[in-house]
Amino acid sequence: MRSPILLAVLLTLTLAACAQTPKGAPGTTISPTRGGVNPAAPVATPGLSARERQNRAVELLGTGQGVLARAELLAVLAEQPANAVARKLLDQIDRDPRELLGEKNYVYKVRSGDSMSSLADRLMGDSLMFYGLARYNGIADPSQMSIGQTLLIPGVPRKVVPAKPAAATAATAAPASQRNPVRAGQLRGQALEQMNRGAINKAVGLLRQALAFDPGNPVIQRDLDRAVRIQANVRR
Repeated sequence: MRSPILLAVLLTLTLAACAQTPKGAPGTTISPTRGGVNPAAPVATPGLSARERQNRAVELLGTGQGVLARAELLAVLAEQPANAVARKLLDQIDRDPRELLGEKNYVYKVRSGDSMSSLADRLMGDSLMFYGLARYNGIADPSQMSIGQTLLIPGVPRKVVPAKPAAATAATAAPASQRNPVRAGQLRGQALEQMNRGAINKAVGLLRQALAFDPGNPVIQRDLDRAVRIQANVRR
């Protein structure tokens, strides 16, 4: 018969071994290669076409959600391995921005009406490089810029075509007496409806009109920047 002391020792050793067994927390996985606990990887949105998924990635990158955008782009490339736009966007997430865009750069101060995508278009010749430009400047969310902020633009200064007016129907913003935030809100609603229908060109036009009725409105400007990015993506 085993003594009570021996049984107590065996019980203690068994409990100690159980305490040392790693367990993953809910919602995590144990990595057999790294030996650590990692959060579950994000997955692509189900039920989207490759084009819709690509547009979704552009929208996500526009608000700095690179991890979610990466999942969408990997799904696009799994379906369309030769998709150059998806590869370009993915490179901006995965590659070092200095390696991607080069060490040489010059200083630019943000002006009223600038956005990361409009700067990438005017100063780099490619509006879809907006996320790489943001990362180049240590900015996690491309939509977060302020007037007077100093940015580094990769390359050398180029001859820039003057920016188009904010509204397609007016060369200048409406005078204070003609500003109409209510009408701007109505046009914005119509634009968002057009975006949901896939009529991106109409949406851009309506948002530019809305901005003319309410210049400086950050919500309308953000929607316009997003619509322009999607428009550039659709044209590729």
